[in-house]
Amino acid sequence: MRDYSGHWLAKHIDRRTFLLAAGAAIASARVSSADESGETSLRQRAEKKGLVFGTQVNAGPLFSLKPYQDAVLRDAAMIVPENEMKWRPTQPTARQANYFNAERIAKFAEDNTLLLRGHTAVWHQNPPAWTKDIISGDDGEKLVLKHARELIEHFRGRVMEWDVVNEAIAPEDGMPDNLRNWAPYNKGGIDFIADCFYAARQADPKAKLYYNDYSVYYQSQGLRRDAILVFLEKLKSKGAPIDGFGIQSHLIANAEFDEAIYRRFLSEVADLGLKIRATELDVSDVRLEPDIQIRDTIVAAHTKQYLDVLFDEPAVVGLVTWGMTDRFSWLHEGWPRRDRLRQRCLPLDDNFARKPMWYAIADALDHAPSR
Repeated sequence: MRDYSGHWLAKHIDRRTFLLAAGAAIASARVSSADESGETSLRQRAEKKGLVFGTQVNAGPLFSLKPYQDAVLRDAAMIVPENEMKWRPTQPTARQANYFNAERIAKFAEDNTLLLRGHTAVWHQNPPAWTKDIISGDDGEKLVLKHARELIEHFRGRVMEWDVVNEAIAPEDGMPDNLRNWAPYNKGGIDFIADCFYAARQADPKAKLYYNDYSVYYQSQGLRRDAILVFLEKLKSKGAPIDGFGIQSHLIANAEFDEAIYRRFLSEVADLGLKIRATELDVSDVRLEPDIQIRDTIVAAHTKQYLDVLFDEPAVVGLVTWGMTDRFSWLHEGWPRRDRLRQRCLPLDDNFARKPMWYAIADALDHAPSR
């Protein structure tokens, strides 16, 4: 999950955005007309093309709010816990880890024949407070590797794929290889990150292993695209058992999206022999005017434009939205609108009704090339 500082945003709707929005509206109408019964779920549409549609879930509403659970089961073939597998929630003290909520989600996936993604084993933002001095000391790398190994081994055979390492690239930090300024990376460099993947493979030989990162989709993000490509190349050259690249896809309506640039980047990742999954899709409307119809239409347009390019790349295996409903989104607190209105950033509204974004995803799936 990221903030959106550094994105160039348009404050007004220009002709280009209007045309995109109109296109999304037409696509929505086409999907509605072709499927008036509304019975074809996003899950089914994706499966027809050899793709997987999934969503992030949170244990609280998943087990206490039936409409939320129903929405997940209706559309998703894959789920990923928002926080329940992260280090801080599972091991707040130095005592043995407690996977209670993660286990509940894993059992929910098993009981409902859903694929399960693991998120995330190594992430600089989430170590518990008790690890701070250790991580910055001589034994920091060992502790992080131990945690990653134990977490993945605990769910061995139940998790289809893991975000093994999350958000390790930060060119703005000025560190070697554009790695983030974090003690284990400072000491071990890319070799340490490769070790994380080796540890993950040992912990679960059958799980697919992903590197996950953000901000590679817009014109202004060329430095990050280049840095991540070089990083992935180096990981591969070291023999790291990495299977895929997770592109978070926290989008923002009206940001400058260059289709040719993104197509080229996806192709370059694929040329490394990696699969690609959009892992955390949402679309912030933080700079759009309050009118709900305008916000929904522009969000849908941006979603459709992005997914059409994404799905054209044969290495792409699927899409995970970072939530199903506007009622539960990190954006409301992580990147709030100035007018304090709730963002309209996910496929379903607060009452679990389909929005234009849902239809934009459906249309993009319906027109995606088959795998």
